[in-house]
Amino acid sequence: MIVRTWSATDVGRQRSINEDSYYVDPDGELVLVLDGMGGHKAGEVASQIAMETISRFYRDHSRNQESGAPEIENYDPTFTYQTNLLRQAVVNANKMVLAESRRRDDHLGMGSTVAGAAVHGYTVSVVNVGDSRVYLVRDGCIEQISRDHTLAQDQVERGILSAEEARESQLRHVLSSVIGVDERIRMHLDELPIFPGDIFLLCTDGLNAVMDDQEILVWLRRGNPGPETLAQLIDEVNARGGPDNITLALMVVSEESGESRDSAITSFISKAMGEPQD
Repeated sequence: MIVRTWSATDVGRQRSINEDSYYVDPDGELVLVLDGMGGHKAGEVASQIAMETISRFYRDHSRNQESGAPEIENYDPTFTYQTNLLRQAVVNANKMVLAESRRRDDHLGMGSTVAGAAVHGYTVSVVNVGDSRVYLVRDGCIEQISRDHTLAQDQVERGILSAEEARESQLRHVLSSVIGVDERIRMHLDELPIFPGDIFLLCTDGLNAVMDDQEILVWLRRGNPGPETLAQLIDEVNARGGPDNITLALMVVSEESGESRDSAITSFISKAMGEPQD
């Protein structure tokens, strides 16, 4: 399958500095969006350090499973090597941002969210920390496949708030996990098969703060998704006040000649069972 990727960022209408960062691998194998925070320019520093650390570590080691593979803490055999690698990259980024925060008084307390997707074979590995999101559009439906780390979402998971109440709660803006603030970090990991026609949208919360999921779906289904889709989304967010920086990355999966959904399913199952791949 072929995966095409595009990205875009904008400062918005109410911020003077863009503290977001993003990364798109030249081969389309890794995509990241990050939202920095922590005072004057410190958020920009945090998101940049995290982006560089995650992308470099993953890029350097993603093809070295057989030889030269790095040490991965708490390796989870239920996930692929690439998902474990992505997790370790985020752990490393947390250490790097935290160290820089402690080194300089004007960077103290800075941090960053991250949402990332790494494509390998017929599989995508997904990671997020904080409230930057990953959406999947498949068969005309949209699904958030990341998990928000906010106090509102924590209360939903404890049964204190309903999902509807959480969307209106002020606690939806309070992060419960972020890169670079504490030595302990919670992240959400997942991996799933990809199929021709799949669309993945990664975004910082500048988008979903003003658009709900169904509105986002409407924009993604207007014509063929591509760079103009991202420009249109940013224009719409800014037309609604542009309260925050907005960063978007789009991944579109298309079918190569001879490939099929059955092939993708077979490959994904074989990999999950540990069977050798051709």
